[in-house]
Amino acid sequence: MKLNKLEFLAMNNPIRAFIQEKYELKILYEMTSIKNIQTALEIGCGNGYGTKLIKKYFSPTKIIGIDLDERMIRIATKHNKDLSISYEVMDASNLDFPEKYFDAIFDFGIIHHIPNWKDSLKEVKRVLKPKGEFIVEDLSIDSFSMGIGNLWRILSDHPYQFMYTPKEFTEFLNDIGFYINNYKEFNPLKFIRFFSLNATIK
Repeated sequence: MKLNKLEFLAMNNPIRAFIQEKYELKILYEMTSIKNIQTALEIGCGNGYGTKLIKKYFSPTKIIGIDLDERMIRIATKHNKDLSISYEVMDASNLDFPEKYFDAIFDFGIIHHIPNWKDSLKEVKRVLKPKGEFIVEDLSIDSFSMGIGNLWRILSDHPYQFMYTPKEFTEFLNDIGFYINNYKEFNPLKFIRFFSLNATIK
């Protein structure tokens, strides 16, 4: 799904960038031990800031950021000066990459935006190498079912009727052949409930 105006502004501000590096990325970095990443993919790269953080902390030789929103890809491309990073408009549930292509695939809070999220996870499995890692930080329906989350539910355009619980997400990963190496749940502000994990193919 493409972002509405409010979500677009929320994703393109310094506060979001600060949280992404100082909190979200730190958690993911500590949860995974993958080394020597040749090719990495970021699902839902937005303005490209997360892609740059992946390059900074995980040092892949090549990284591709994809997003369904053409506006975001234009912004990311405009501010990119690193030849090892590229951006493409693409649907995460229909990836235009060959099988077993990536050493690591990253999700910074994007899959909950996707109505057919199960197709996206199947695509992740298809394009991930056998010893590669799927590295995830994402929200669940729980975040939009309590407190201020109810207000955000009104203001944002998420596919709530299709959104998963953490249990549904992890169980589906297991069903399609992933092994979850590390898993943690967080509720830092008592209303933003998210989970982080890294998984490999069984």
